[in-house]
Amino acid sequence: MQQRALLLKLAILFNFISVLAVAQTPSSGNINQLISKIAAYNSSMPAEKVFLQFDKPYYSAGDTIWFKGYLVDESIKYSSLSSRLYVELLNDSNAVVKRFVFPVSLGLTWGNIPLNQAYVHSGTYTIRAYTTWMRNFGDDYFFKRGFYMSGEQENTWLVNVIPSLASANNVKVAMKFSGIDGKTSTNDLQLKVINNKKILLRNVVQTGSDGILNVDFNLPPQTNLKNLNVVVQDKNDKARTALIPVNVNRPQDVDIQFMPEGGQLVAGIPSHVGFKAIGEDGKGVAIQGTIYDNDHNELAQINTAHCGMGVFDIAPMPDKTYTAEIILPDGEKKTIPLPLPLKTGSILSIRNTMDSDTISVSAFNTTEQDSGNKYYLVGISRGVVCYGAAFTFSNNHFSTRVSKSLFPSGIAHFILLNTNEQPVNERITFIDRSDNLKIELKTDAHIFAARDSIPVHILVKDEAGHPVIGSFSMAVTDDSQVKPENTVSDNIVSNLLLTSDLKGYVEDPAYYLQHNEQSWKALDALLLTQGWVGYDLKKINQPVKTVYDPEFAFTVKGVVTNLFNKPVSDSRVVLLSKGDQNFERDTVTDKMGNFEFNRFPEIRKSTFIISAVNANGKRINGGISIDEKNKLPASPGAITRLDPWNVNADTVVLNYVKLNKNYQDSLNKKQYYTKGRLLNTVNIKDKAVVRNSQNLNGPGQADQTITEDVLVAAGKASLLDVILSKVKNFHAGFYKDSGKKTNMEYFIKDKRVRFVFDGTDIDKFYQPISGQPNEHYDYQKQYLDYIAAEDILGIEVNYFFNARYNAQNLNSDDLMAADATGPRGADYAYLEITTRGGTGPFVQKATGVYIYTPLALADYKQFYRPRYAVKGNINNADMRSTIHWSPNIITDRNGVAFVSFYAADKPTKYTIICQGSDMNGKVGVQTSKITIGSAKP
Repeated sequence: MQQRALLLKLAILFNFISVLAVAQTPSSGNINQLISKIAAYNSSMPAEKVFLQFDKPYYSAGDTIWFKGYLVDESIKYSSLSSRLYVELLNDSNAVVKRFVFPVSLGLTWGNIPLNQAYVHSGTYTIRAYTTWMRNFGDDYFFKRGFYMSGEQENTWLVNVIPSLASANNVKVAMKFSGIDGKTSTNDLQLKVINNKKILLRNVVQTGSDGILNVDFNLPPQTNLKNLNVVVQDKNDKARTALIPVNVNRPQDVDIQFMPEGGQLVAGIPSHVGFKAIGEDGKGVAIQGTIYDNDHNELAQINTAHCGMGVFDIAPMPDKTYTAEIILPDGEKKTIPLPLPLKTGSILSIRNTMDSDTISVSAFNTTEQDSGNKYYLVGISRGVVCYGAAFTFSNNHFSTRVSKSLFPSGIAHFILLNTNEQPVNERITFIDRSDNLKIELKTDAHIFAARDSIPVHILVKDEAGHPVIGSFSMAVTDDSQVKPENTVSDNIVSNLLLTSDLKGYVEDPAYYLQHNEQSWKALDALLLTQGWVGYDLKKINQPVKTVYDPEFAFTVKGVVTNLFNKPVSDSRVVLLSKGDQNFERDTVTDKMGNFEFNRFPEIRKSTFIISAVNANGKRINGGISIDEKNKLPASPGAITRLDPWNVNADTVVLNYVKLNKNYQDSLNKKQYYTKGRLLNTVNIKDKAVVRNSQNLNGPGQADQTITEDVLVAAGKASLLDVILSKVKNFHAGFYKDSGKKTNMEYFIKDKRVRFVFDGTDIDKFYQPISGQPNEHYDYQKQYLDYIAAEDILGIEVNYFFNARYNAQNLNSDDLMAADATGPRGADYAYLEITTRGGTGPFVQKATGVYIYTPLALADYKQFYRPRYAVKGNINNADMRSTIHWSPNIITDRNGVAFVSFYAADKPTKYTIICQGSDMNGKVGVQTSKITIGSAKP
């Protein structure tokens, strides 16, 4: 028995097997078979988790986000499934603003995201990271982190806001406006009150001499407050606006939910009940109250433990109903019914004392006919079955103590299954083995001068004191600009061991892993209210089906079909790469028409032209489709909106904005413009030549040329879309005849456009039929919409170079008579369009050809590290908020690593946060403080 227990612990520790424990109970039944099914299912559907460490918690437009990514499996070892990590920037409308892909090796990646002011502005943004394989489990498994980004700040107001409810539907908001310099701001304002997208109030107002504005408005009856804002605009400076969230939690709209342990209240069985109170702003609300039965007997007192969550105990009785009388923070009362107790059922109960070595697990059942049936109790952690027992109820009850040593640190998920192996109750709890990595950060001193070189000695050990080889990342930030508590509110430990297995938004997750009774009780409430399952045990007897394959490496997969959409076997498929690396590959389709290209060199940016040919080397008359499962997943649900930095701004965030380069540049903008006359950039290039062009003016003789690379990059966009976006001064407008507006036409500047494909004008084949207005315009538009950009080799614009076209028979055979769109011989602009097939206006969509542009690997740049060799003589102020960023710190076999950086100029404190993993199941995080004094003389 001792030997078996020892082997069991080793198996859990290293996760070399999937089936770990069978409890020694009088009736073990076929628990081994059940565990084997669960293990087989988990093995075929291994989950992945990703955590990103950022250099700081908030940014401004123009900044760069620096990050380190850790991609692990459920055992917290590095994942070997995926070689590509997708990282997206989403705005407050859940639209993807930018998407990047980063290469992953041994579960590690790092990079940067430039916050270009061309596509970002002030507002709430979300970073979302995932692999293609993770999409099989839904976006609850994705990594998400929200932050508020500030934009240009030169004209920004600082607004102190105090909202209040005068009554259930009357809102009063007191606002004080000042400039970013702190001076009182008096303004004539245009004001709107908006709830979601509906305008509730519109008015012209003026602040008092003290900068104070009071707004008083009524809400329409039954209004559901969703994103209530006051929007103000300076009447004299339309560019100066402010969006001011109004966060009021009306008593009737505070959402309070009760979640009994095991999922339900059952009459006659004591129950542990979790509750959560959420305000209209989506955040937890502190409440207190009393639980009563229908005879108004007091049964329990309730108080929130943290962030609106708490627990209480109740023993529901048959034929009784229960209510909670809640007192909200403003003193208002609210009565809420508890879930109705079931007359019969089962409960799974867990009591987990913080410092105990065991967990108490109890199961209750009121169904008498089930008393002799076998039930199963299974404990799973990190995707591995760590505990299993088969049992029968005795007097409707079963209890046992389970050793915590059977489980690794993290969430343990207990499931009660009936005799048919169907889950009937679930409960999760947290195991803290105190075995996270121990990281020591030491500097040669506690106080340094400005621009000093600061060494950081890193030592990493495991719980037994043995040195650890691992991968770590370190950020150093200025406490006067970056709030220290924000840098550690979520970290690699709280994320990978806790929140990655929970549903919904968790406020301040690191709080729950502090080793004290208050945090431990709050953690139990969190697990009762937000615990969830990443897979469904009802599927363990079903074949495993996945939608998305893991990306072990970059591959190009597809299928070749004929005109009847039947697979073409033994077709030669040629892939031509054009981009940062030019090469050619070929392969042959299998009997189902499938082909695959793999083992590519590292390609950061490239476009593939894929063609299918027959045995004679001629392009097949069929189609190619590419497996593009890495297209954007669905946007996530409602995001938690964050308050703008300038509303009730604290000193630290204000310092960050004022010292940010973006703000300093905006202050100096006028100075930059008055230093001298800015010259337009002049690009001198050789005349572009389109292969196989029928341009009457000769090669390269055109006013503008759209080349093949532009068209290839446009992919499956229509030819019309490319022309509209790329041809200068191209537009649709009305053709004026004798000063009257007639039909719609396409123009380049003032000239109507003729479209010439491989030397043939499509208007030669235009036949007016209906005589309806815009008939000719519709004819051209339909044709241009039909052709895809990838079917075109080049477009040459002949506006001034049009004489030869006008002189040729293009106009002598003109069918566009005066009663159509204009007289013969009119002065036109011409687009000479060269197709890949060279077949002129009768071109069909290219067959046997596919233009594929995969998402390029993101470019990586080094974090800027100033080097100050000489003290004193400070010419340019160094006001960095991120003092240092190191994404790739590797400890040696002694657990040692070394990092150094230079201090900036400002006397302050720095926060150093170092976190990482041995990529073999253990993670750790540590923070340290150093002080920066004045510059040395």
